[in-house]
Amino acid sequence: MLLEPIVHLLVFSLLFAMLRGRTLSGVEYPVFILVGMAPFLLYRNTALRLMDSLRENRSLFGYKQIKPLDTYLARVIVETCIAATVYAILVFGFAWFGFDMTIHSPLEWVATLLLGLLFAFGLGMLFALITHALPSVKIVIRMAFFPLYFISGVLLPASYLPQAMMPVLLLNPFLHILELIRAEVLPHYTPVDGVSATYVISFTTVLLFLSLGAYRARRMHLISTKNG
Repeated sequence: MLLEPIVHLLVFSLLFAMLRGRTLSGVEYPVFILVGMAPFLLYRNTALRLMDSLRENRSLFGYKQIKPLDTYLARVIVETCIAATVYAILVFGFAWFGFDMTIHSPLEWVATLLLGLLFAFGLGMLFALITHALPSVKIVIRMAFFPLYFISGVLLPASYLPQAMMPVLLLNPFLHILELIRAEVLPHYTPVDGVSATYVISFTTVLLFLSLGAYRARRMHLISTKNG
């Protein structure tokens, strides 16, 4: 878990330094990429691990007190604790080497992180329900996160993405979340026009409504069958 973000940081920081220099949007590039990469990996891992949680925890459903929703919530807590620990280690490491790791708006930053986590929870639940009915879709979902890594503003500001495609790219909630997070951490960072917390809140509310509604309709079927 610690190795993945370190490898990403080293590889992309070296590539960027060779191509464009060490700074981006007035901040050292390793700091810029860490601020966006850490939350994205948390949300990706949460959604994908929720997708697999039925299969991984099926033996627990023999206990009547344990429901699939319990395993979803437990997985979110575990992934959050792991990600927070890894992020803290990296932040202390960056600070040790002289990088400025202060957070411009800490309360707003925490609120946006939690909003993103709710979005990942709803997305993961929906993935779990879909792949329980259609297990072969799992590989497609996993592959979809590869292009998302590049079009969500993890490596570059959204302003560097093709402007002609921006109306389509702004349909992606991850792009909004990462732009908001960077604006709350980096004092001189300005999100692209169209980025909105309201959009993410609305999208997440609808997603949670759909996923929890589908879960309620199929909760007994999730326990009684071995798909997923």
